[in-house]
Amino acid sequence: MFLENVLKDGFVNYKRVYELAEESGMKKSEVKRQKAVLGVKTVEVRNEEGEQIWLWFIPKNVWKKYSQTQ
Repeated sequence: MFLENVLKDGFVNYKRVYELAEESGMKKSEVKRQKAVLGVKTVEVRNEEGEQIWLWFIPKNVWKKYSQTQ
């Protein structure tokens, strides 16, 4: 699945997700469908100047990556 591959390593800016989808010939509606099926979540991040970005992630992938004892 396209979105599962894109988000496999953690957080990705949603704009980048849509850029990659467009490059692969995928429609926004299909990305949104995959987002729902995979349970993709979003988080808003703001910097000191108030600029914001929205990051997409698959919770199980983030859990696996960050819950391991280093």
